[in-house]
Amino acid sequence: MIKPRGITPQHLAIFTLTTALSVLAGSAQADILQQWLHSFEQSKLNFNRSNSNTPFLPLAFVDARNYQDSKLTLTDGSTVEYDQSSVNQGAIVPFLMTPRDVLVIGDWVSMSSLKPNSDTLEDFDVLSVGIPIGWMRQLNDDWQVGGFVMPLGHKATLEDSSWNWETLGGGFGRYVQTERLWWAFGVYFDINTDTETWLPYLGASYEFNDRWTLSAVMPWPAILYAPNRDTLFRFGAAPSGSSWLLDTGGERISYALDGWDLAFSGEHRIWGDIWLELEAGIGGLKGLNISNGDWQEPALDVSTSEFITFGINFRPSLN
Repeated sequence: MIKPRGITPQHLAIFTLTTALSVLAGSAQADILQQWLHSFEQSKLNFNRSNSNTPFLPLAFVDARNYQDSKLTLTDGSTVEYDQSSVNQGAIVPFLMTPRDVLVIGDWVSMSSLKPNSDTLEDFDVLSVGIPIGWMRQLNDDWQVGGFVMPLGHKATLEDSSWNWETLGGGFGRYVQTERLWWAFGVYFDINTDTETWLPYLGASYEFNDRWTLSAVMPWPAILYAPNRDTLFRFGAAPSGSSWLLDTGGERISYALDGWDLAFSGEHRIWGDIWLELEAGIGGLKGLNISNGDWQEPALDVSTSEFITFGINFRPSLN
């Protein structure tokens, strides 16, 4: 499929997201952000990160990712191999409602270009837009509970395609047993027009010392190594960015939560709270889940779907 030259949606996405991140980076040192961070530090929320070099979770990111030889699942059960390139942006903003309650609102935008290795399916792009809304409460010094929901819409450039919406969400609990050990449990769900998937969320995280952390939380376990406050290495699983479900008529495309990636990544602080990330691994693996009422066992075929990611993260310093 020949596309016209000039400014493409991908170019616009890169420019817009890079500009937004630059503004965020500039604001990271502003008084208003410092006051916001101070309010969280003075709240009753317990993030349990004070004794580790591991940085806080990203509150915003921009990345570019490329997958090779992934598999696109059609609603009739058949699969088509394809290559995928995508530009992704996400951000969440926590609002401290009370000393124990946090409301989280954010955005997630992705532009993906899919090139199927098929004579019957042309190359096409997918625009995805999501609005995550979450809540967390600190019940006491040891317990946290929370949940989130994210309406997520997709629009492909296929001739008969229209907007297709799905709902991702989940509910969780966390118990802090010691300064180095906490337990978590809960469930993720993904509900769309064609499928309904549920993923159990269960496990623990243990800090061996200020450098090594084992996050043995299924379905995405990982081991983290932070030799200092400015560098982070991670090896483990994460939700896949290459799991798609397309109806045979090409009218609806949706994201499949049951896929996961296995990767090694490195991050380094380049300025303030801005981190540069490089990641490589294999994608499109299948985890344990309940799909349409049936148990699905893990599938560990690692022969295809290599990927690489380059990204920039905003990780606020809360300690």
